[in-house]
Amino acid sequence: MMKRTGFESFLESIIWLLKNILLGVLVMFISRLTFLLTYANWNELNGYSADLVRAFLVGLKFDLKVLTFASLPLIVISFVRLAFNNRVGCFVKFFKIYSSVLMLLVVLFEIINFYFYKFYHTKISVIIFGFFEDDTWAVLASIWKEYPVIPILLLLVFLVFLFAKLYGSLYKPLTKEPHLFAKSKLLKVLSICLVVGLYFIGMRGNLGVVPLDGRHATISENAFVNTLPVNGLFSTKIAWTDRMRSRIDISIPRMLRELKFSSIEDAASSFYGFSIDSVAPEMFYTLTNENDFLEKNPPHVVFILMESMSNFYIDLHSDSCNMLGSLAEVLDSCYLFRNFLPAYSGTIYSLESIIVNTPKSPVSQSPYQGVSFDASAAKPFYEKGYTSIFITGGKMGWRNMDKFIPNQYFSTVEAEPTLRKYYPNGSSGEWGMHDEVLFKRAFDLLANSNGKPYLIFGMTISHHTPYDIPAGYHAQPISIPDWARKRMKFSEEVVLKGLKAYQYANSCLGNFIKQIISSPLGQSTIIVATGDHNIRQNFEYPQEDLFMQYSVPLLMYIPPKYRPKNQININRFASHKDIFPTLYNLSLSRARYPNFGNNLCRANGSHDFGFYCYDVAADSIGLVDFSSTPLYYRWSDKQHRKLAPSKFCPDRHLDSLMVKAKALTACMNYLLIKDIERKR
Repeated sequence: MMKRTGFESFLESIIWLLKNILLGVLVMFISRLTFLLTYANWNELNGYSADLVRAFLVGLKFDLKVLTFASLPLIVISFVRLAFNNRVGCFVKFFKIYSSVLMLLVVLFEIINFYFYKFYHTKISVIIFGFFEDDTWAVLASIWKEYPVIPILLLLVFLVFLFAKLYGSLYKPLTKEPHLFAKSKLLKVLSICLVVGLYFIGMRGNLGVVPLDGRHATISENAFVNTLPVNGLFSTKIAWTDRMRSRIDISIPRMLRELKFSSIEDAASSFYGFSIDSVAPEMFYTLTNENDFLEKNPPHVVFILMESMSNFYIDLHSDSCNMLGSLAEVLDSCYLFRNFLPAYSGTIYSLESIIVNTPKSPVSQSPYQGVSFDASAAKPFYEKGYTSIFITGGKMGWRNMDKFIPNQYFSTVEAEPTLRKYYPNGSSGEWGMHDEVLFKRAFDLLANSNGKPYLIFGMTISHHTPYDIPAGYHAQPISIPDWARKRMKFSEEVVLKGLKAYQYANSCLGNFIKQIISSPLGQSTIIVATGDHNIRQNFEYPQEDLFMQYSVPLLMYIPPKYRPKNQININRFASHKDIFPTLYNLSLSRARYPNFGNNLCRANGSHDFGFYCYDVAADSIGLVDFSSTPLYYRWSDKQHRKLAPSKFCPDRHLDSLMVKAKALTACMNYLLIKDIERKR
């Protein structure tokens, strides 16, 4: 046999690798088609033919990503053969064995995926790890009884022989010399670069800014269609990532020890400020006042969680540096709270903290993603007959929101596919449909409510990198002031792009509020908006600006007839925990809700404090950071903007604030864990 050059051996391996990937794609296509034909409800899929085609095309991208990642050892061997300048027989043998094992794993996980869906009506998820956490032998016994284990094992044995025969024909050596390549070093280099480039694209799975991941499987408003793109191996990868990210420890004794409380009674007494001898979950609930007017005239309630709505950026606002856009035109009709903190520094964590009153997160990526929590923010509205709707322009597959949000007393969940259906010409970007589309949908829902009260929980996406806001948006002037320019981390071009997106998001919110106020809905619609977290990437924050580094604003529009008789103090300290207690008291009569936050419309604010990441607390005296060794700061100005290290050692007030904040965390954790224990 004629001796091969290194490049010829490399080319031979690449051809084998390509055949291997194509075989894997074929196996996954057959599996996806079988899945569709087995589980599809064709009556429900009527009208979704385009989405089905798209599901298979997106599925191809997932398949290529899995196969290219799994075949990394093979591409490495190809380059080894190139470098060694010969065929290296032992590597060829490994190539064949590894390919056979890989194809067996592909088939095995497609089978697991198939039967997992049959039982759970979802593809492989974090629940699968219960196989190891529950009574494993009992699970094995159930599998033996419920599933065709013997036929599956026989199939796998048959495939071992089939792949051995198949690879014998697939991995035939090249019989002809690639004369064209042999004569041109340039073509050799270009072909190697082409292989590397295409392989990298295959592993990335997407040409956009964001690599292909689970969120890209959400392509339709039909839940079944969204199960089609992801294959068994990628479903397992998502499940493993969810498991690694999960921090839901349901040990109450361990939680209390970490927070340094001897008992839950000790924690409850510290939070509520009076001695409590015995604790049961129900004691953490309270009722809104009885109100005949609210019984007869329930208002619409719209809550918007704005992506990266920075409090600091409001300080930048001026005629020459317009940060608010249309929102500036309605501020006189609203209450703007500036001494306000988000629950967390990340979207999913703040979202979950608001929706289910949890310091533990992410619940959506834990085994408890399907629990309908008693402390859900939407439940009091649901129990009072409201139509509760969750809307986002993003993809519900992100962070398993599609598995978590529908269980939290929302009667309807709408995301990118639904908005695209209603507004096919609506503007969209990397993360989904832009904010203007979300607000248009919210207004249309309220305008067609037919007298029924609505709770709309919206989550925006446009003020997020890569800041690809609609091209047709006409921005107001943005000239960064000199004092802020000195604090920029990036070039002015980069920072301005983010500021323009911030202005756009605020303009969308402002236009929505204006539209509501100028319509009959303005008399009966309460609107609240806040940020999920601050954005810290564009500007430096010195220590004295520590509060503003974390802070987000809270904006409230309350129709005149729903406003309290007392004056609302917009200078009080608060955080996400206080939003829904305020909304319950503004809109619901005799409604039961978790008693963890303050009603910001009440006159009494003596127990106010803001809480960030469950390890930073701030009130009118100062701020304490107890993420590690406690750090104490006191306000150095009357406006509560500048902080300085406390001169008191120990600082008894801030120590007391820290204990109260930890006690709140313990009480919230206790209620969440008890709910999980009761509903498991």
